[in-house]
Amino acid sequence: MKKVLLMNQQGVPYEVSPARYQLVHELKREGYKTYVFNLGKILHDKNWKDIDCFINTMNISKREIRKKIMEIMPEYLIATTDDDVRVIFPLLAVMKTTFIYYNLEIYTPEREQRRYENKSAFWYSLSWRMGYLKNKIKEVIFTKKCKFFIIQDSLRKRISKKYFIYHSNTLLLPNSYVYNEADCVGSECRGVVYSGNLTRDRIESMIKKLYSIPNFSIVFSGRSDMWFRNQFKILHSINPGVIFKEQSLSPQKHLEFLKQFAVGFVWYDHSEDENEENIGMASGKLFRHLSIGQPVIVSASPGLAKIVSEYKIGIVIKDISELAKAYEKIMSNYSQYQDNVRQIYKKKFDYAQNIKIFLKKMEEK
Repeated sequence: MKKVLLMNQQGVPYEVSPARYQLVHELKREGYKTYVFNLGKILHDKNWKDIDCFINTMNISKREIRKKIMEIMPEYLIATTDDDVRVIFPLLAVMKTTFIYYNLEIYTPEREQRRYENKSAFWYSLSWRMGYLKNKIKEVIFTKKCKFFIIQDSLRKRISKKYFIYHSNTLLLPNSYVYNEADCVGSECRGVVYSGNLTRDRIESMIKKLYSIPNFSIVFSGRSDMWFRNQFKILHSINPGVIFKEQSLSPQKHLEFLKQFAVGFVWYDHSEDENEENIGMASGKLFRHLSIGQPVIVSASPGLAKIVSEYKIGIVIKDISELAKAYEKIMSNYSQYQDNVRQIYKKKFDYAQNIKIFLKKMEEK
């Protein structure tokens, strides 16, 4: 039985990205022995069933992680972000393992800068620039040595190449979910839902602009910070139709929660972050809504705008003030929007179909 080891040293929950836990599920179904090295615990029991061996790397040094990997000697070792690359980079020289880079987040200078925010002003600029150069060189070499490279769409592929990451053997796999007709929302549903991290750094501009549409109802769901909770109290006092549910749900319970609503709202403050500016088919949030036949309202990030406009699966807005009219437009022709979502999802985005390309590529000599 061949062994596959998947890395997640990014520091985000294993369940956040469908690519990680669905990939492990498909590998297990194909008969591989699965190993997951994850920075933190797995939060929901259902995800344990596909993992043969799990290592929480929270309190383990990089050297110890590499030692454990060498003891396992997997036939395949999958990195999902540059954080993983940094840990396993030295193994390129000592292991004959097949390395795969399943890229989920483009490593940009801005991401390195954020790691040094608490440094003194004197050392700040030099520190992050040196750190970025050192780690980028590792990522470039690692990518070249990989059997193949995975990115979500042609836009992300182009942006990744801009940051020196390119492989002649590249697969384009959307960060989507398995489609199940039985999970689709009913035509009788109403309302708009926003689901995700409810923190100042993620949605500050969006929340402030909601004051401009005081009669619009929307439900916020996710984990919040103190800033958001204070802002919500003010917003709710002006508009009781704004509802907040503090919760962290398993993938299945999250799906059932979203099915109560007619429209999903996907908003990225994209102006200062190239990852979000070009999010497109890398957005698991977008695909969670589409996978249940739910039309969407999205921000005007190029990747999102292209998908939504091309396939007529929702409305693109440039400003929060357009949110109410966008919702009304979708609801006035809801069945058509929903039919478009279902048809295009089954044809192009169903993870169960797309991942077959990856599995076939793994077995090629």
